[in-house]
Amino acid sequence: MSRRTTGASRPKGASSPDMQGWIAILFLVFVFLTGGGSRSDTASLAFLRGGAVLFAFWAAFQIDGADWRRIRIPLLLLGAMTAWIFVQLIPLPPSMWHGLPGREAIAAADRLLGQADLWRPISLTPSQSLDSLLAMVVPFAALIVFSRGSADDNSRLLFALVCLACLSFLLGFVQILSGPSSGAYFYRITNSHAMVGLFANRNHNAMFLASGVLISAALLRDELMRRQKRGLVRVGLSVVGLGLTVATILVGSRAGLAAGAVAFAVGYLMVGSAWRSRAVQGERGASLLRPYAGWLFYLPVVIMAALLGLALWASDRSTALTRIVGQDVAADMRVRAWATVQSMLDTHWVMGSGFGSFPDVYKIFEPDHLLQPSYFNHAHNDWVEIIITGGLPAAIILLVTILWILRGLRRGGLRGLIKGHRGDIRLPAMVILLLLAAGSVVDYSLRVPSIQVLAVLLIILLCCPKSAITRPD
Repeated sequence: MSRRTTGASRPKGASSPDMQGWIAILFLVFVFLTGGGSRSDTASLAFLRGGAVLFAFWAAFQIDGADWRRIRIPLLLLGAMTAWIFVQLIPLPPSMWHGLPGREAIAAADRLLGQADLWRPISLTPSQSLDSLLAMVVPFAALIVFSRGSADDNSRLLFALVCLACLSFLLGFVQILSGPSSGAYFYRITNSHAMVGLFANRNHNAMFLASGVLISAALLRDELMRRQKRGLVRVGLSVVGLGLTVATILVGSRAGLAAGAVAFAVGYLMVGSAWRSRAVQGERGASLLRPYAGWLFYLPVVIMAALLGLALWASDRSTALTRIVGQDVAADMRVRAWATVQSMLDTHWVMGSGFGSFPDVYKIFEPDHLLQPSYFNHAHNDWVEIIITGGLPAAIILLVTILWILRGLRRGGLRGLIKGHRGDIRLPAMVILLLLAAGSVVDYSLRVPSIQVLAVLLIILLCCPKSAITRPD
């Protein structure tokens, strides 16, 4: 008897379900190897976007009508944001353009140069907005590629994410051991003395490692609920979860430290609940373990604390803890520039200054006392920056997206959220998305293509999941 069923609506010429699952994993690996930076001049972006288009075209011919209907809302939301970026690139008549907020200095310069009749787009930096428009192909491709996956494919994707987190962790160790000029750093402009792993920024690496903690915890919980026990997989996932938690501290990201603590706490509750309710009571030899169940429940916390202490003792570099103790957060450039960012928000909140325009527009508002050799590349509050660059239309699209995700959470239900069931991704997906949303208050993780793809995958699993296929253990 076949182990999985195939739908009658499978498109003609579609590849086998197993092949589709492996292609999705290949796409995931491809994005994480080439999409760890958010700068528009990153050399790998052209390769990433071209490859994403090819993956999207392949997937579009594989999915059926039911899959299209399942993802129609996120497709429409992505389409609306893409359409608004395109509108920001359409040239406007001079009389209309000069009336937009924040264009007074440029309009005055046009009059002095005798060019007051120029047609200009809403975006103050059209080349950067065009790059933002092209960047939309990656989340579109992720949405189409992942929409076809079955429950088994999703499990493989989660294992692939854990493997990528381990790779980023190990690559980070190679980076700090080999020095800032090492070829282990994938990107030219990066935190060259930190564990950035597959990314250009240590904060983004730390957020991904924290996500890996939660995903490994969800997979470990599923292993504890299996009838056929796989001890080696259990041990491996336990070691990975503890190791990635310690790594979030060694990276040196304060946001990553908070995310790692939350991820470990939530993952520990998930695994502990499954272990207490099913693993010990239902396994052979449970009578030997039951008297020590209470002590064994706290063993992972003790191990993690010991690993953390050892890692901090052996480390002579900046970690998240040493940055909190040794650095005045109030003197941080992000805090000092906040008044300037607020001025930009007050000026451009209606129509926006153009996607991707923040660093150039910031120079118009930058006060003399904040001038420095380096440049301020982002607002370090992505919620605010989206409104500055995208204006009210982008804010409305973002609000509708959030409401749709919340509706999907409500539709999925919150009953038994911590204990869950085998294959239940609700809690880890919710927490990871909340961590990314909270991290966007002080950073810009969701501007990184690989993190975008992670978020798209979790949203699909959470808000528009495909019906699971029952398979034997």
